[in-house]
Amino acid sequence: MKNNIMLILAGFLLLVSTMTNIEAGIKVPGTIIGTGTKALLGGDLTDPEDDGAPEEDTNYNAKFTSSDEPGFGGGEFAFNVFDNILGPGNDKWCCGKGDIGDGEGMHITAELEAPHLLTHFTLSSANDVPDRDPTTWEVQGSNDGEKFTTIFSYDGDNLFTDRLQVIRFDAGEDFDAQTTGYRFFRHITFKTANWPNGAFFQIGEIEYFGTPADDTAVDPRSKLATQWGILKNSQ
Repeated sequence: MKNNIMLILAGFLLLVSTMTNIEAGIKVPGTIIGTGTKALLGGDLTDPEDDGAPEEDTNYNAKFTSSDEPGFGGGEFAFNVFDNILGPGNDKWCCGKGDIGDGEGMHITAELEAPHLLTHFTLSSANDVPDRDPTTWEVQGSNDGEKFTTIFSYDGDNLFTDRLQVIRFDAGEDFDAQTTGYRFFRHITFKTANWPNGAFFQIGEIEYFGTPADDTAVDPRSKLATQWGILKNSQ
């Protein structure tokens, strides 16, 4: 009887150990590619030529809207996530309005001229307070700016391990390979470690990359945007 109990206990411990190893082996989404402005891929769909002028809001290949603090500069406003710079102050979006309800979220949208299939994107942390980093968030697509489809979603521990850190997410690996092109791409933050004690969050930068949904009308700027990061990092 004693031997049977010992065997059962040993089997239970083995099962727990196996489950722990499986859990430890689960790959979290995204690949950390560096920190600071130099780690950004550059040439994304919102600014393929990397010549956007955030102070004037000119030379961008997208129109931007947000649920709060629309604009560049001005006090850590929302559009700073598309200024191609990682840093403090007006190089980030922080910190959102208070009393955000469960499921409401803080969002920023980039509207392109034509639909694109999202191939990869980057999300970057800002310079301070890790508890403001998004922990429940999504990237969504739309063609009318009203009805959005979830492309990528995450709900878990903070993915960032450093400040001003750039994480890349790839279709076919971190989210489903896309078969539908979208004109609107929206990032929405639902929760941070600070929620619900205020909607205190921050994002350093967002970059979207993709291919035109209509292969018969390839925009050279979009083609550049898709390959820019590879060419840039190979030099």
